[in-house]
Amino acid sequence: MGASEIVKRIMEDAREEQERILREAREQVEARLNSAKADIEARKKQYIDAERARAAENKERIIRSKRLAAKKLRWEMEEAAIKRVFDESLKRLPQIKESGFKSITYSDILAGLIKEGVMSITGGTGNEELEVLLSADDTSFVTDEILDAIARETGGDIKITISKERIKTAGGVIVRRTDGKIEVNNTFEERMKRLSSELREHVARTLFHGEA
Repeated sequence: MGASEIVKRIMEDAREEQERILREAREQVEARLNSAKADIEARKKQYIDAERARAAENKERIIRSKRLAAKKLRWEMEEAAIKRVFDESLKRLPQIKESGFKSITYSDILAGLIKEGVMSITGGTGNEELEVLLSADDTSFVTDEILDAIARETGGDIKITISKERIKTAGGVIVRRTDGKIEVNNTFEERMKRLSSELREHVARTLFHGEA
């Protein structure tokens, strides 16, 4: 083999080695690129999933906030409406005192409240001395004859008088023992407080659900 052939063979071997090295390099580069692309896609998917999760969470939080705000607004509207109904009811008392309510005079209404208070204290029996507290505006609606009739109807040896003490109330009475140990507050304000749950439910049903 001559020198020229040796050189030629060496150069061919060198080119083959170069091509092999370049081929391996390209394969490594391509593998790394594919790995990088896969990593980028995975990270992209994670980011998108995370953003979707955050968006869903934000949406749910906004919905909860809106629901709470709507519930609070409805409650405030109900409270305002119910308070207005209660206030209007008390404003009607002067008319009821003058004209009565459904053919019942205001004197009869007070008599019923007094009788209820007497029965709560005595239970229909016993020797009791009771007094009735009225507002200055209501003294003319309760007479000794009314009190005597109530005493007879409630049974026992009961004496009922009108106290000289006056109370501040839109209407109604307070019945108490003369020793002050027991009393029943049957003013309209206190009765509305005691019946507030029932009244509130009825008013809310009438105002917001169209029921009578």
